[in-house]
Amino acid sequence: MVAQQPVSPPARRLRRSSWLDLGLVTGVLLVVVSVVLGARVVAGADQSVQVWAVTHDVSAGTTLAPGDVRPARVRLFDSAQAYLRADQSPAGRTVTRHLRAGELLPRSAVVATPPGAIVNIPVQLGNAPELARGELVDIWATAKGCAPVQVLARVPVQDVRDSGGVLAVGSASTQVIVRVSPADARRAVVALSDESTIRLVVLDGDLPPAPTPTTPVERCVPLGASRVPYQPSAPTKPAAPPTSQRSVSGSLPSASTPTPSPSAPSSGGR
Repeated sequence: MVAQQPVSPPARRLRRSSWLDLGLVTGVLLVVVSVVLGARVVAGADQSVQVWAVTHDVSAGTTLAPGDVRPARVRLFDSAQAYLRADQSPAGRTVTRHLRAGELLPRSAVVATPPGAIVNIPVQLGNAPELARGELVDIWATAKGCAPVQVLARVPVQDVRDSGGVLAVGSASTQVIVRVSPADARRAVVALSDESTIRLVVLDGDLPPAPTPTTPVERCVPLGASRVPYQPSAPTKPAAPPTSQRSVSGSLPSASTPTPSPSAPSSGGR
């Protein structure tokens, strides 16, 4: 008996894979949609904005330069509108109050730079501390035999150049660039034209406004003429304590009112 061979199934022709396969297209679309939604969720959760922060201490009246600020990304939430965005450059604007290094730059702290005069103040070495842009200084003029005169008060330093710069005057001087009003510029030029020594005093902190100096800089006030001589007050003797404080209670008898002596009988009664 011969074994019967199993019948083999008919052969099928393999189909070539196509990019238009519905399952493949659906999977790709799901991946793209998930990536887009994830990016939107992450972007919505990030509330940080990029604003400006000052790189060093800046005093009121300083005209900002590109090197005075840097962009900083912070989270400000509802107060973001109060600060200057990084897409708006503050260079060329003037600061209205003292700002510390690293402090964010508020919109209210910068204004358009008003018209003014730029003055170069040559200062001999040793007549001023180490200066930097953005510091606040008082400018004084001193002459031999004359009392010191305050030329300008609360002046922001716009730039500092050493004696090797283009505007150098002399071999041992520092050029201090300030921006002041035309009237203050005249006082500075008059003080520089006189045979006076210019001295600078550096101020620190957010100080209150100072009165404008009005003493003429072209007139020499003799040294000591404007000073009030010291007059020590005469020593006063301590007042004697009252009698009631010197007596001890119970140690002395109390004073009684003297009794008037009886009057002599008149002659008319005899």
